[in-house]
Amino acid sequence: MDEVDFALVNALQISPRAGWSQLEAIVGVDATTLSRRWSRLVDSGLVWSSCFAVTPPEGPRRSSGVIALVEVSCVAGERENVLDRIAPNPSVLTIECTSGSRELILTLSFLSVAEVDRYVATELATVPGVLATRTHFTRTFFKEGTSWRLGVLNQSQIRALNALPASGIDAPARPTPLHEQVINGLAGDVRRSATSIADEIGKSVATVTRAIGQLLYAPWARTRVDLAHNVVGYNASVMVWFSVPHHQLETVGAGLALLPETRMCCSVINSANLTAVLWMRDLLEFDTLEAKIARAFPTAQIEDRWMLPRFAKRLGHILAPTGRHAKFVLPNPPALPSNWHDLP
Repeated sequence: MDEVDFALVNALQISPRAGWSQLEAIVGVDATTLSRRWSRLVDSGLVWSSCFAVTPPEGPRRSSGVIALVEVSCVAGERENVLDRIAPNPSVLTIECTSGSRELILTLSFLSVAEVDRYVATELATVPGVLATRTHFTRTFFKEGTSWRLGVLNQSQIRALNALPASGIDAPARPTPLHEQVINGLAGDVRRSATSIADEIGKSVATVTRAIGQLLYAPWARTRVDLAHNVVGYNASVMVWFSVPHHQLETVGAGLALLPETRMCCSVINSANLTAVLWMRDLLEFDTLEAKIARAFPTAQIEDRWMLPRFAKRLGHILAPTGRHAKFVLPNPPALPSNWHDLP
């Protein structure tokens, strides 16, 4: 990827369905070239995109869903076999390989705590090669991949993207069955054409186009553009676990979310009650970053830190060992909780 590719991905992180002609004026590269480059990036597995539903903040508590992080220890030499068994499960949103005393960390989405417990105890724990599991129920997400940005565009370009005409200001308070169909249609490719989705669900192109415009600005849907970070220069991913005094948890979480290196940050129910995933160009940056965090938040005690040498699945997208996109499994969250986004 070169500078134009990074600028294009950054632009689509901000405005995922912007037209090529709109982007031409902002990025400074002609529309045909941008379209060709995007197709090349997607076809090569370097970039992919997602769309998913979240429960509106005012939604009923019973449907808000539960997100859990689960450590998985594997028999020596069995990690890949375990990955192959669990990756197709639509409720396993994300799988990351780790260093340290466990081999995998999973992100699960279920309707209830009981359903998480049932899956871990009766399905995950019985997969051949699984030695042990440890579950951490999440509380508040201060940041996740939807709000992470490459940060290569200047402020003028960002303002121009945010100023593009909005067509979804009349979005309903909650998604309709039509919106749910359209979200599923966009789940593995947020730039999929309205015509293709209309043909699939048996609706008019105009109806689908209007629904897409609405969900892009609705509080009950999210979009994101991801990339094979280890292939394009982010060579070090670290997961850090903090113990933070409860009365400072929100302040520290919100502060960590503001760091450009922070990919994900959430509070959990555990003695280490806050965790963050940091993406860096080089592992040597971690010493400086850890010292910076310690100065800014002296009461946030680091309890553990792991390397994440490989991402095997990310929000339904299964990745090859190289980190490139391989295939997509439609996630099966009832609707991710409304805290599945950055709060600051």
